[in-house]
Amino acid sequence: MDIEAEVKDALRAYDRSLVEYRGLREALEQEIPLHLRQWGVPYFRVEARVKKRGSFEEKVRRDPTKPVLDMVGVRVMAFFRSDLAQVEKMTRRLFEVVEESYIDKGDLLGDESFGYRSVQFVGRTRGQGVFADFPAGLPVEVQIRTMLEHVWAEVEHDFRYKPQSEPPNPEINRRFALTAALLEQADRNLDAIRRELED
Repeated sequence: MDIEAEVKDALRAYDRSLVEYRGLREALEQEIPLHLRQWGVPYFRVEARVKKRGSFEEKVRRDPTKPVLDMVGVRVMAFFRSDLAQVEKMTRRLFEVVEESYIDKGDLLGDESFGYRSVQFVGRTRGQGVFADFPAGLPVEVQIRTMLEHVWAEVEHDFRYKPQSEPPNPEINRRFALTAALLEQADRNLDAIRRELED
């Protein structure tokens, strides 16, 4: 089978499944906040999305043999870094985690580096519990980060990695690193303030 035929088959499957994908997105946006509160995480933001058809097609064209596992994605942003472990535990209860997909971006930076930090992995619906209305095995890309990490990721992606006619200015790179360090310190400061107020 040629690539064009495989792409057309994949797009037909996408179109057939779109209603299901949208239903799962809505269920994620409804259920995850309820569970976060039950797990004692009061300050957060949850965003879910369905991969757009054009983005899906681009991904299939890059490698038609590779399954697309981020058709539905959910991003959970905690206001406090100290809540991230609880967010991850809760998410692992809702999904069957594909362990080989697990990435902690912070581990990739090293001890002396600052920048984008986030935990992400693919979870699959269990076909029971809160997502019982959906078949078992539907993949969901999960991202877990703090709100400040989210701000950093959005700004860095839009400004630092957009196509440029000239190589990046070293001073710009230095200021990006400084800003990343300040945001990481701000996350730690917020946790410290919270602990003092709770004590």
